[in-house]
Amino acid sequence: MIQLDNVTKYYGERLIFRDVTFKIVDGEHIGIVGKNGAGKSTLVKIMIGAEPFDAGTISGLHAEDIGFVEQTPRFTAASLLDEMLTVEGVEKFQARKILFGLGFTEPELAKSPNHFSGGESAKISLAKALLNEPRILILDEPTNHLDIYSIEFLEEFIKNYRGTVIAVTHDRHFLQQCVGKILDMEGGRATLYPGNYEKFVRLKRERHAAELKAYERQQEEIAKLEEFVRRNKAGVKAKQARGRQTMLDRMQRLEKPPSTEQSTIRLGDASESANRVLILEGVNFKGIIRDFSAELFKGEKVGLIGRNGVGKSTLLKLIVGELKADSGEIKIGNRVKVGYLSQGHEELNENATPLEELNNEFGLTEGQARSELARLNLFAQVVEKPIADLSGGEKTRVALTKLILTGANFLILDEPTNHLDLPAREAIESALQDFDGTILIVTHDRYLLDKVATRIIEFAETTETKPLKDDKVKGDKKKPSTPKPNEQALNKVEAQIKMAEMELKMIEHEINGAVEPDKLMALAAAHVDKLAEIDELYLRWEELLC
Repeated sequence: MIQLDNVTKYYGERLIFRDVTFKIVDGEHIGIVGKNGAGKSTLVKIMIGAEPFDAGTISGLHAEDIGFVEQTPRFTAASLLDEMLTVEGVEKFQARKILFGLGFTEPELAKSPNHFSGGESAKISLAKALLNEPRILILDEPTNHLDIYSIEFLEEFIKNYRGTVIAVTHDRHFLQQCVGKILDMEGGRATLYPGNYEKFVRLKRERHAAELKAYERQQEEIAKLEEFVRRNKAGVKAKQARGRQTMLDRMQRLEKPPSTEQSTIRLGDASESANRVLILEGVNFKGIIRDFSAELFKGEKVGLIGRNGVGKSTLLKLIVGELKADSGEIKIGNRVKVGYLSQGHEELNENATPLEELNNEFGLTEGQARSELARLNLFAQVVEKPIADLSGGEKTRVALTKLILTGANFLILDEPTNHLDLPAREAIESALQDFDGTILIVTHDRYLLDKVATRIIEFAETTETKPLKDDKVKGDKKKPSTPKPNEQALNKVEAQIKMAEMELKMIEHEINGAVEPDKLMALAAAHVDKLAEIDELYLRWEELLC
């Protein structure tokens, strides 16, 4: 069991959090949430021993029990396989087995670990953590930079992981599927809630209402007592007044709970446009995009998904004219005004402040610019800093402010929730749901897609469109090609094999640590069943190859 009692952390004189107290039973899966700057990553660093703390105690955490998957991993070895072998006591066969289980190929084992994409780097960090066969797996933003397919694999793995999992994340789908408790860090406090994300949202709302009611009742009582003391300091009731003052002095004052008011984003009413908003016919670009055709209609909210590197962001840049296609046609409909939010925020002048950016682009006065930026929680000194010095989430908010001011009726969004905390993601989700224009969105935020998208285009070497929620939504007039059934079945079986081999590893780990005869017998039976399952999966895989 992991136990934290009254853990407090300051940076200089600035309080990060105070009296953090909670316990985690072995095998529990915990999510840690909170606004940016609430101290989530700091708490994790304290738990792994990488950061000191100022008060309190921590028990049940030992370095040899922990596998840590950090948000920005650092690698030192010349090759991927050598990087795995930096983990003490690991043999080559173990490293190769887990790397293959996470989808790496034989040629990639010789590649420098620093030459992989962000998503692949996250998987390398995960592989290193798992080589320790940790009793406790700690993940800091594990789904950042992963594509949807890698996130799905990670989720499936975490759901079947028998050890303790502690994950700092803003990924609401991950929190919904993979955790049984959520630690909410807010206003320097930490509160542990039972349940997944949706239960957490409900319980937090109920808790806040109860705390606010108790606080308001106490404030009323304090006001009455203070008024009695003020009016009766002298006179026949002076003794009673002194008694009331003693009550006030001894009263344990309740803190006012943090406000739950959400920042609201309104995109405005979309102006009228042609019914056919976007037409793509046989678009080709440098071998990345091949003969791609699609149509978007007025009012559609289309999600564009696919593996990292297949060309999703490239396609958006072709549509907005930042790149020129080698062949094919890209047509924007009549009266369609495009608003574009890029993943790298190239539309922002890094040398300007947010105030200057809005003045230069839209001619706003300083007061008007401050008012617009405040709608997305950008205040005071932040709006006076050069954009280059802002955090990723702050840059996204500036870019969104500009997008709102364009008055566009066709929004093209590339990872709009990257670097944003839960309240900001919820505000964007609500704004996109209410927007009556057309949207094309690239995102790995599955919760956002589930709430907003009416249709999905799966972007790959072969491209497939899928309706979501609304079966009546208009599809592409030119029927897109779809993966061959055999290929789809192969991919599914290969994913099942990877997961089964991971589960086998977890069973073997438990066998090594078990002592009770009954538990050993049960684990041995589970081991036999899992081996049989893997053999059956390989037989199916070989049949599909024929």
